[in-house]
Amino acid sequence: PRPIPADSERHRALNRDDSRGQPYNLRARAAHLLGEILDRRQSLKRVLQREQEKLGREEDRALLREIVAGVIRHLPHIDWALEEHTKRGLSETQSELLEILRVGAFQILFLERVPAYAAVDQCVEAAKLLNPGAGGFVNGILRSLAERRRDILEAPYCFDDEEGDALRLGMPLWLVRRYSARFGKEEAEAILTALQRPASTTLVFTSAGAAAQASSILMGEGYILQPDPVLPLTSSVEKGNPSQSMAFNRGLFYVMDPASQAPAALLPLEGADRVLDLCAAPGGKTILLANRLGSRGWVLATDLNHRRLGHVAENIGRLGLKNVRLAQVNVEAGLPFRAEWPAVVLDAPCSSMGTLRRNPEIRWQVTPENFRAHTERQFVFLHQASMAVAPGGVLAYSVCSIEVEETREVTRRFLEEHGDFRALEIAPPEAWQGLLAMDGPGSAYLLPHRHPWDAFYVAFFRRA
Repeated sequence: PRPIPADSERHRALNRDDSRGQPYNLRARAAHLLGEILDRRQSLKRVLQREQEKLGREEDRALLREIVAGVIRHLPHIDWALEEHTKRGLSETQSELLEILRVGAFQILFLERVPAYAAVDQCVEAAKLLNPGAGGFVNGILRSLAERRRDILEAPYCFDDEEGDALRLGMPLWLVRRYSARFGKEEAEAILTALQRPASTTLVFTSAGAAAQASSILMGEGYILQPDPVLPLTSSVEKGNPSQSMAFNRGLFYVMDPASQAPAALLPLEGADRVLDLCAAPGGKTILLANRLGSRGWVLATDLNHRRLGHVAENIGRLGLKNVRLAQVNVEAGLPFRAEWPAVVLDAPCSSMGTLRRNPEIRWQVTPENFRAHTERQFVFLHQASMAVAPGGVLAYSVCSIEVEETREVTRRFLEEHGDFRALEIAPPEAWQGLLAMDGPGSAYLLPHRHPWDAFYVAFFRRA
């Protein structure tokens, strides 16, 4: 989407909860949130949480999320349809009005449980908050979409090229082309299709006994659990927020995407009595490492952000872990540790392109140029992390991305410039063996079409 400067008066009209004495208009608020996300590059999760706090009914909160996230996931198809039905074109359409049209188009095309007339009426009222004369403009376009709905939905299958794939998959054209060139058309489509699906919430139980106890509590509270077919002590929850359950408060599980388990689950810990976990927030890897070490060792979890480090403290406190310590550390500026750590884990800052299932807005906020900028910073992080590794110790590097600039290029340069490190062959447990897409000795991609998880990369090194 092309960023279009917001008109301040019209922006404020959509932003008022009770503009001109009218009741709360959920479509108007959804349009306003889309402007924040697409034009001002805000986080979908953050702006939604802020707005949902104003809504008393769970069904309204769910509908707001469904509309906003749905527009973002289907943006190419929606914009193509609107372009076909807008004489002036989208580039000439007022930014706030365009977001209202997108909200209406999503409901008409992809949200069958909302009657078309209701979607049109609500969006017309939202448009009138901006300009009393805009209602007729919105009404005409959305009714035209409703009349041609079937043809519009079939249109992407009539394009026998990457533009048609982008419409159908809900992805930027540059990303479709990039993955097609790298993986081939068939596998690229499978990866992007997997990333387009919304992610379920994944729970990791602290033990087999905790899993049995938590499952009983959660099912009694109405949650439906789906045990992971491969990963032990892992289940997904399709609906609801399990962090509001009694089992969560009792510390029987923590929330963690399956792919994020890889650095901590695959890290060799033979003979290690302590682990340095860098960029640790929100703490899932810290918890897994602490449980693996048990009474024989401890974990030092660090993060630059004090607030995020507080989240780690909350999680380890809730789970009752006694073998975790915390420190606020700026990895990029250099670590205040000697080279005495038998194991160091670095989950480096990245583009987060592998998390499109749960953060769909990133596809519209990141460009290929951003990957190159991340490469240099990630190398600095990895270099600094390596300085804390003891002779003979191991180092893990991971990112929630599969872009070559943030993965293969970083680790290749690291090995070229650090002669005292070598790639450490991964010896995964049997359950993991079919899930890893190996990328040479010591590194692997976790691809979302092989297992329902985020796209992820992990690499292991040993110091001489």
